[in-house]
Amino acid sequence: MSASYHVELGTLSGPMPRKRRSLAGQFLLVAFAVMLMGMLAMGTLVSWQIERSVAEVKGISTALYVNTIFAPLLQDLATGDVLSEHNARRLNQAMEKPDLQASITSIRVWKHDGLIAHGSEPALIGKRFPLDPHSKRAWAGAVVADFDGTFGDGEITEPFTGIPVLKVFAPIRDFESGNVIAVVEFHERAEALNSELIASEWKTWLSTALITLNMMGCLFVIVANGSKTIDRQREALRERVSQLSELLRQNRVLQGRIERAAQNATEDNERLMRRMGYDLHDGVAQLISLALLRLDRVKGSKSDRDNLQKIQKALLDALNDTRNICKGLLLPEIQTLTLKEALLFIVRQHERRTGTTITCMIADLPDQAPQFVKIALCRYIQESLNNAFKHADGHEQQVEVNWDGATVTVEVADRGPGIRESSGTKGEPRLGLAGLRDRIESIGGALSIKSTPGDGTRITASLPLMDAGGADAA
Repeated sequence: MSASYHVELGTLSGPMPRKRRSLAGQFLLVAFAVMLMGMLAMGTLVSWQIERSVAEVKGISTALYVNTIFAPLLQDLATGDVLSEHNARRLNQAMEKPDLQASITSIRVWKHDGLIAHGSEPALIGKRFPLDPHSKRAWAGAVVADFDGTFGDGEITEPFTGIPVLKVFAPIRDFESGNVIAVVEFHERAEALNSELIASEWKTWLSTALITLNMMGCLFVIVANGSKTIDRQREALRERVSQLSELLRQNRVLQGRIERAAQNATEDNERLMRRMGYDLHDGVAQLISLALLRLDRVKGSKSDRDNLQKIQKALLDALNDTRNICKGLLLPEIQTLTLKEALLFIVRQHERRTGTTITCMIADLPDQAPQFVKIALCRYIQESLNNAFKHADGHEQQVEVNWDGATVTVEVADRGPGIRESSGTKGEPRLGLAGLRDRIESIGGALSIKSTPGDGTRITASLPLMDAGGADAA
């Protein structure tokens, strides 16, 4: 007996299914039905075999006795269908003997064509009837005995009397040729035989039932012990599954907390970068601007003016760099844009800033997206393109964005020299590859990097937009 189960641990926290019947109970029901049918079949077969064997033995012994008396008197039937008066009279005298009449109720002498040549019923002598299967077997030379629980078969003229009889069909042979010349059918009273058969059947059924019950009891003990072991193991498994379900529930809660913490950290980091951008813009940039204004008012010798021009140029470069840094940190333009517009804006901004061309393919994206997802993807594209510009000279830069209804996939690729294992931190972008991976994975995404020396680098980021949106809304 086997069973297969397919469950998810997370679904077992609800009510357990209705308790099934134990293995021992199932075995008891099935084994009882099977053994009962087997007991009935075996008991019926044994009883029938005993009845048949007893009837044959009894019939053969009776046939020998009757054949000894009747065979010499029936030799006339070898040449005709009628007995001589002498043999017929002697046959009647033999049938009228008290010991024979006490045990035999009816005698018929059959010819091969169904003619009753003689018998204890004068009204039937000379008449023909169809031969039954027992008579045909006797004509083949066999002694046939058939136990009948009620005297009389409803055929010919024999009435039903309710007395059990043993029907015996004995062949009579010609003394000279050995051929069967007649069949003697006689009915022997079988009250004693019937009582013995009934007692034998009861003993057979009782012994069969006792043996069956003992077998069933032994098997039940074995199965019951196995069933108890299985029940204990099932209960232990149920407890283990319950514990695992609770651990999974706690894990989901902790996972949710981690994701919310990562989202909060991303938002806090974005606010920090904005504050740094504002501080740089309002502090350092303003001071550099003030220094430039003051330099315009300074006058001196020609050599001083040359130095002042160099200082002024350096300050202008510093001011431009500071403003670019502020613009990159703040990203004020993407706040009101949709996700697709924001990603496209970052790509075009990089093109304007670096003077390179980017092949950009952006599929249709949801208009509504969590702010931290939009910022994370924009930062990811920004840093990946910076890496491609610095390490691959912006050669054949590509940006491809797809959405399958649940996950946004952003792929940034170039055809530069690829990532060298010996490359260190020199010239590495601000966040680096590790920073990109941390940024994406911290909010439930995944990042993969594929780089072939001489054939460029391909960085792919995936973010579950629907899940992220649900978390953000929560």
